[in-house]
Parts: sequence; C-alpha cells; structure tokens
Amino acid sequence: MMIPSGCGVFGIIRKETAKKIPGSTVVRAIERVRHRGSDKGAGFATFNLGEGNSYVIKAFVEGDPTKVVRLLNEHGLQVTSLNVSYERGNFCNCSIMTLGDVNRVKKAIRNINEVLWDDNRGKGRIYSVGTSVSVFKDVGYPIDVARKYNVDALEGDMWLAHTRQPTNSPGFYPYWSHPFSTFNIAIVHNGDVSSFGANVEFLQNRGWESFVGTDSEVIAFLFQELLEEGLPIEEAVKIILNPSRRSSSLPRVKDYLYRNAKLDGPFTAIVGYDSGEDLYLVGIADRSKFRPAIIGEDESAFYVASEESEIREVSEKATIWTLKPGSYFIASLKKGIINKGREEEEVLSFSAPPIFETHDFDIDAMNMPSEELNLRIEETSRKGKVVVKNVNGQRFIGNTLPFKGIRGVEIHIYGVAGNAMANLNDGNTFYVHGNVQDDCCDTMHGGKVLIEGDARDVLGQTLQGGVILVKGNAGNRVGIQMREYQEKRPYLIIGGIVDDYLGEYMAGGVTIVLDVKGNNARVGNFVGTGMVGGRIYLRGKVSPSKLGLQPPRFEFLRLLRALALDNLISQNELEGLSKMEYIEAMEKMQGKAKEYAMRLFEEKVGIPTYEYRELNEEEFKEISGVMPEMKEYEEFLKEKFTVIFPKR
Repeated sequence: MMIPSGCGVFGIIRKETAKKIPGSTVVRAIERVRHRGSDKGAGFATFNLGEGNSYVIKAFVEGDPTKVVRLLNEHGLQVTSLNVSYERGNFCNCSIMTLGDVNRVKKAIRNINEVLWDDNRGKGRIYSVGTSVSVFKDVGYPIDVARKYNVDALEGDMWLAHTRQPTNSPGFYPYWSHPFSTFNIAIVHNGDVSSFGANVEFLQNRGWESFVGTDSEVIAFLFQELLEEGLPIEEAVKIILNPSRRSSSLPRVKDYLYRNAKLDGPFTAIVGYDSGEDLYLVGIADRSKFRPAIIGEDESAFYVASEESEIREVSEKATIWTLKPGSYFIASLKKGIINKGREEEEVLSFSAPPIFETHDFDIDAMNMPSEELNLRIEETSRKGKVVVKNVNGQRFIGNTLPFKGIRGVEIHIYGVAGNAMANLNDGNTFYVHGNVQDDCCDTMHGGKVLIEGDARDVLGQTLQGGVILVKGNAGNRVGIQMREYQEKRPYLIIGGIVDDYLGEYMAGGVTIVLDVKGNNARVGNFVGTGMVGGRIYLRGKVSPSKLGLQPPRFEFLRLLRALALDNLISQNELEGLSKMEYIEAMEKMQGKAKEYAMRLFEEKVGIPTYEYRELNEEEFKEISGVMPEMKEYEEFLKEKFTVIFPKR
C-alpha cells in the first residue's frame, strides 16, 4: 500500500500588508500531521526581515560551550553575548550574538563546524546562523519542542516547520532534526535524496567539508552555494529541482556545469531564504511527485504543506491547489507570488473550500484522533447512515468496516478527509462534501465513493471493484494498477483535471477524465504507461505525446537521423517523420527502422495506442449508468474522446 505522505512539512509567509505570523499558528498546523508513533525530531524556523546587522549563531555543543566563542574569536568575529541552556547532562544549546563581515562569518561557520564535528563526531554543531533566521529544533513531538523554546510566544514574517526525523541519520541528537539551516537559509524536507553522494561531491569541490550525514542538509548548502555564485533565486531553484528532460529550460552549459547540484529521488522540500532585501518561500516537488505538495493562499499569507489539513487548520477558507510534478512555487514578502507551480487556468480549476459544518450530524470530529473517529463510525453504522462534520485530516476513515463485515452503510464526510480513506471498501457508500487527501480508495473491492471537491495523489490504486466519482480535480498517479475480474469492473470518473501517470500499469476497468471547465481534458504526461488492459477516456483531442513513457523528442530526432544515415529511411521520410509526434511516426515506420525504434524505446514499457472518436451506444450506456450523482456532466459524454487502450 502506497501512502505518499511521510514527514509533515509546512511553510508560511505573510503578505506585506498583513501582520506578523504568531508561532502558535505554525504549531497548530504541524501538530495536525505529526506521526503519532514516532517522536524522533521536530523543529521550527522563523524569519524576520530587517532585524539588525548582528548575527545570531546557534549551536549544540557537548562539554564547554565557550569553545565556540573561542573559535569565533580566532576567526576575527566579535562575540557580544552568549546564552546557554543545558539539557541531557553535559549537552548544551548555545545562542551567540556576534558582529563581523558577512563573508568572514560564512567562512568561519564552515571552518568551525568542521572542527566541532570532527572532534570525535557529534561533539558539536552550529545549526543556525544569520541576521533574520532563527531555528528551534530537538528530539520530540512538535508540541514538546514548541514548549521548550516557547515558540507560541514568537512572531515572524515567515515560518517553516517539520515533524519526524530526517532520513539517513540516527536521529537521537537534535542536530539531526529539521529544519536544516545555513546562512539566512533554512529547509524542511519530506522524502529521500538519492543524489546525496553527487550533491556532497559538488559541495566538497567548492570547499564544503562538514556534513552531519543526513540527505536533507545538502539542500540548504546547495541553495547557499548557487546563490553565492550570483544565480537568481528562480534559476537556482530550477537547477536543484532537476526537472524531466522533457520540460527542462536550462541552457545546456548550465545543465552540465551544475549536474551534481541537482536533486534526485522522491522529495518535497520547503525553503526559506532572506536575500537581505526580501524574504522568499520556495516549495519544490520531484519530477515524479512521489511526495505531496499543497499550495495555499488567503487574504494574509501564502502556504506550502505536505497535507491540505495543515493549511485548513489555520485557514479554512484558503484557496488551495497542488504543485505539478517537477515544478516549483515561489512567493516573497514584498513581491507576492512569483511562480504558482502550475498554469493560472489550472489553479482556477481547483475546488472551492470544503464544507465543514452541517446541522444534521452524528459525530463532530473536531480535534478527534483518527482511531477514535473510526471507532465512532463503526458504532454508529448500525443506523445505516453516518454523518460526520469537522473532519480535517483524520486518516483511514472507514477502513475497518470491511473487516467487521459492515456493508450497505452511507457515510457522509464534511471537511477534508485524511490519507487512505475508504481503503478496501467493499459495499459501503462514502459521500465527501469537500476534498480527500492522498491514497483514497486503495484496493477498493466494491461500493461507491463520491467526492464533491478534489482528490489528491494515488487515488484508486489497485481499484478492482465499485465506482469512484470525483467532481473536481485529481492528482498524480491516479488509477494505477486498476484491474477487473470477469464481470467485476471498476469505474473511476473525474470531472476535472489530472496530473502525470494516469492509469499506469492499468490491467482493467474504465477511467474517464471530463475536465468540464476546459475545452479538452487536461492531463499530465505518461498516461497509460505500461497498461495491459482496460480503457481510458479523455474528453476532446489530447496530444498523443501525453501517452505512455515516450522518449524525449530530441532523442527520437537523433534516432531518425541515425536511421537515415544507415539508409533505413529516406531523406523524404526523415523530413516527414520529424514533424510527427512519436506515436504517429511509429505508425508510419516499417521494417528494420521500426524494429530498432521499438527495441530502443519500448522494449521494457509498452506505449498504448488510441482512437479519437465519439462513444458508441454501448459505451455511453455503460458509463452514464454508473454516474447518476454526476448527471449534470452527462452532456459531456456526447462529445468526442481520445480513447486509450493497450497496444494490440
């Protein structure tokens, strides 16, 4: 079972005309998604622009804390104050105020960390430094760390927050906890950076020598290095993001020069940065988007989070949308939004804020733990109908019902259903008067789920029975590994847009994307990659370049030129095929030329085929018969569709 959300990450930056953000707001948001089975680390970072010319240095030190002061003095920096709080016996947390030249400060911190960390590994670490940033982190749950540092009483122009330990680290000392920080930069990260070795090599070649060992820390260091080389923040983001070669807009020289500064692996990262003139909040998601990234905006702030429930906890009426795979969001204190992470028309297509309240209800889920909510749903299910209001992020809703033999129940959810709702559903009907988070309806066998708003990533994974209806948008990797057996056919119908990998490895069933707000169905890339059964219907004429795992265009053109050089295609054929999409060109190619192309590009993962046509009478009757709750969308079924199915 795939649940994309692991660590809870959260970022918020105020709009220039709004008041500073209280720490209590950030604590509430990150507490909403804390992992209740682990207390391996949590932390916060706050930024306040224009706080003065002195530098705040924070360090964890084992033994005498004055050795950090001595090292700073040796590097020509003037220490004006030292505050020490002891914890865990001889292990202390120091806050130091210092004056000095900015370049000397940056160089000193690198050198001092090398000395502290190499002193029998783990003797000390400067973990925060800058004019505006201050990091508060430790081992423990977010609420425990917040109380230790009195975070609730603080205010900031921008905040980051994180819960759970960083990957690839023991996690039992606080310098392994998030956020990770370097000069006026802080990051929180969800996922794994598989390019860690290459990233460390890039940094070492530029003079960085000390690392705590977790993959997350390198993100902060990479940002500082690229920004210090004079790159604009948006260009630095593009380099680190490492988008697909299909969409990369970097010049070839920079693509090569910074190849080891690119991140790889499943990740979502939120970055806070103070340029000295402005504050920037950055959100990035890997090109396959294996980790969720939710963007929000209200009248006073911009948000980036790993779950919608974090944003709704502090702003019920915020406008919410998701990052596209391999995309980035940037907002600043003074400029507002610089990049939304997807096209404006797509942002506008996302659903209105969910309904949390209803007068007729059985359960009020306000601040109720997931386990208690599911127990209450079980107990109330004997009525045949359960109405739950004020749901916000509670997970696994209804998952115990199949194991208790409970079927034929209507469950009405008002609010934002958390990850993994209606998994293994078999015979119950869920009505969501709002949105659902990731991994909804995983391995569903029967019944129905109607979502009035949007669904996030990994909707309907291994769906093998029943009907899922989404009136709004759906996310990434929707309907993957769907299957059917004999007369048991699942249906997944989406009224809005969908991101990448729709119907990946599909083995059966029917998926429909209507995109009722667009002219043609807006879908991401790689539709039907590896599909061996079933059908996908996309309203309107969708470019065949969206289908399957096709080669980047420049690689296909290179192959065509090679085939022409070997006289396997003529010059006239080369000119004609070069103007076509890959799938269209493959339909025209013959003989050895086609054999070589298929062996190169399609040997492991087949590319589906398609037709552009109206639904026949049988298809119309079948599809309209499973969507009575979406009767208002039936007119769209009379239009033409791009129908995708496995290559015969």
